[in-house]
Amino acid sequence: MPESWPGLIGMELNTAVQIISRERPDVRIVRVLPPGEAPSPPPRDQVRVIIYNNVGPVPNTWMVVAPAPYIG
Repeated sequence: MPESWPGLIGMELNTAVQIISRERPDVRIVRVLPPGEAPSPPPRDQVRVIIYNNVGPVPNTWMVVAPAPYIG
């Protein structure tokens, strides 16, 4: 089971979320953050993925940026 997804950097956010959900159906929370923001402590008894995003090249799109999405 993957715990990080470096191949999703540069991908459109919704597509990345779908891929993560398919690969890790146990993930219950997706926390999307702007670059540089620290995530809050993880909730108890739930698996969560952290995804950093920024505005995409096309209006009204969001892209996954580094660091790679990860379980945390």
